[in-house]
Amino acid sequence: MKSPLASRSAKTAIVILLLAVVVLLQFQYDRAAAAAPPIPPGSSSGVTPLMIRLADMGFHPAVASFIWANVMPSILDLFNGRTEYLSGLAFVNGVDPKLSYPYAFSVLTLPAVPTKDYPDGVAESIAIGKEGLAHADPDWRIPYYMAMNYYLSLHDEKAALIYFNMAAQTPGVPQFAERFALNFAVGTDQRAKAEQLWATIASSTNDVYEQHRAEAYIAHLKILDYLAAASKAYKDKFGVYPTSTQALVVKGVIPSVPKDPFGFTFLIKPDGSPAVNYKQLPSYILKEPVQ
Repeated sequence: MKSPLASRSAKTAIVILLLAVVVLLQFQYDRAAAAAPPIPPGSSSGVTPLMIRLADMGFHPAVASFIWANVMPSILDLFNGRTEYLSGLAFVNGVDPKLSYPYAFSVLTLPAVPTKDYPDGVAESIAIGKEGLAHADPDWRIPYYMAMNYYLSLHDEKAALIYFNMAAQTPGVPQFAERFALNFAVGTDQRAKAEQLWATIASSTNDVYEQHRAEAYIAHLKILDYLAAASKAYKDKFGVYPTSTQALVVKGVIPSVPKDPFGFTFLIKPDGSPAVNYKQLPSYILKEPVQ
């Protein structure tokens, strides 16, 4: 049986060897970069993602993260019409396709580049996001940022709903993202449109779980409509809006407050409109780890 000292020595040797490999690869890249205009890693140095994966002794995430730290700043070159960042990103993904942050960072950042400098920013970000969803470790940021791009840049509410829903189901999603995704487009003037979109998704998907999820969203929106109508009826009868959903029951306006499929409770705002009560979050949200 190996002693603790021998075990530590072996681990130290492995780390030193790994660092030596990384330094050698970086030296090759820097030497090639100094002799030519800026280029993506591996394009002229002869170093490829496969070579790194064969040499890094299984430490793909650590090596990919190291390379990514050098590639990430080159995204600023897109503002000058240079696209070396995309080749660098592809190189990082080739070393470790499961590393999620480069995908999320790209999805969020590429659409911010002015179209006069980089006209394909939104389309490229969507393509990168889909690659991330297919290959990377689960990361709520990828679908969440994709949903933002679909809604804000492409004005595609149906796609935005799909990706917000995906983000809401990703393990580790923070509470603010879970809440926003769940209640996307639930304002009074948006609920009918959102309900129609979810109905389309529920009727067109072949995924039973996705169908049930869409139906739950529809039920959630219908509860908001129901409480809004009840609040109005309360004011018509008593001259003021109710101060809570329970007041609707006490005064006999509704028999009971419907149970939300996602476990949320509701409140009535001063203007009479219903909303989710974020001070009483479901236990499954409170127990989720926050990244």
